Amino acid sequence: MQQDPRNFASGQSGFGQTQWTVVGAPQQNSAPNAPQPPYPPQEPYQQQVNYGQVPPPYTPPAPPPAYAPPAPPQGPRAVPPTGMPRARKPRKPVWVIFLVVFLVVLVCAGIAVATVLGRGGQAYGYVQLSTLNASYKGDAVIVRNETLYTQEGASLIEQNVEEGAEVERSETVCVVYTAGFNTRELTTLENYRSQIKDYHKTLLASSTTKDMRLDRLEGDVLTQAVAAQSLVQGVTRGSLVEQEKTLKTAMQARQVYLKQKYPDDQKLSRLYDDENTQEQKISSWTKQYAAASNGIVSFYTDGYENVLNLYNYADYSPVQIRAMFNGQTPEDETRTKNTVPVYRLVRQGQFVVLMLCSDPDWTPVEGRSYKLRIENFDTTIVNATVESFTRSGGELLVRLVVSGDINLGNIMYTRTCSVQLGESVDTLTVPARAIHSQNGKTGVVMATESGSYWTPVSVITTEGDYAHIIPENAGVLYEGIPVLLF
Repeated sequence: MQQDPRNFASGQSGFGQTQWTVVGAPQQNSAPNAPQPPYPPQEPYQQQVNYGQVPPPYTPPAPPPAYAPPAPPQGPRAVPPTGMPRARKPRKPVWVIFLVVFLVVLVCAGIAVATVLGRGGQAYGYVQLSTLNASYKGDAVIVRNETLYTQEGASLIEQNVEEGAEVERSETVCVVYTAGFNTRELTTLENYRSQIKDYHKTLLASSTTKDMRLDRLEGDVLTQAVAAQSLVQGVTRGSLVEQEKTLKTAMQARQVYLKQKYPDDQKLSRLYDDENTQEQKISSWTKQYAAASNGIVSFYTDGYENVLNLYNYADYSPVQIRAMFNGQTPEDETRTKNTVPVYRLVRQGQFVVLMLCSDPDWTPVEGRSYKLRIENFDTTIVNATVESFTRSGGELLVRLVVSGDINLGNIMYTRTCSVQLGESVDTLTVPARAIHSQNGKTGVVMATESGSYWTPVSVITTEGDYAHIIPENAGVLYEGIPVLLF
């Protein structure tokens, strides 16, 4: 039988029960003078060994629990998982932080001062590129290129052309009947002409010979009359004025032929004499007006034609133009109480706009072109050039000239209106303090390596601390060049 090696520590093996001694236990028959162990004596450890029995099955130990990280500390003074309090970082004194901030501000100020100080302690700035998109609004008075024709003591005006008709030089515009004329004179003349017409019919009816020439002249008159009627009714298109002239020429040709057809008829001759005498009598009271040049005829006037025209508009101040805009017509010294306006002849190709700008601080550039929109007519946008400007009485008066192939239809009957100017122009920008006047002109002083030089500029507008300028001498100013500040 084999012994269980787990049940002994020392001794001999044999059958039966054997007394075993535990290693490290005190021996019974030890010498009396043997050294004693350093711990108190214990009872002998007896182990009984049971043979022939099967040990219980082996059960492995349970696995350790899964690792769970410790919960994070809570609060500023929470104890970390180590169980030890966290060490507090040392704080810098407050005066050190303020000292650092003060030194930074001092350094920045020193850099700024060094940047703006030029030679000899003179401050300076720099020229920069910019694009100016500007729009200016204001009230305006229109000045047309027109001439007014008047008559002293006119009692009747007989128009030969329509309102707004385009006429050519030397074309008859109207006939004016002066004071003392009575419309009964025209009635008498029409009576004589009716008698002549009726007598002609009597003579033609009594004639037994067919007159081929008269038939042709009658046919011409009828054809032209039908053509004029078609224009009036809108059936055909064309110039009614020209058609009326053609009809009048055909009627005169027929009248001349009839007057020569019966030279020996005394009654007809007497009627022609009465007509001629009445025409001469009426002509003593009439005056015929013909167009002095090509243009547009209008029989409507507003009283500004003689006092505000292309020859004198530059003589008016902003205050006077404001009064005109408000409806105050200047006094016309050339006009008397018996003066009657007959018509005005408007020439195309040019007109002037006197603009009272709503921004009195704007400085226009003479000779510069802008887009002009007349707000009363959204479709009327033309190119306008600044001729001159005047600033006085808190008003800025800008004189704009519009020329070229323009349509006067929208402004033929407009005297006052609201306008808007627009521009998009590349400019240079300098600090407003760089603008310096010399000998009555505006300019800037360039700071170059060889010295300081003054150059004239035109100030378009000022925005805050900066001014938009355009140099009068091309190529002198450019981006990045320093200019002195004043």
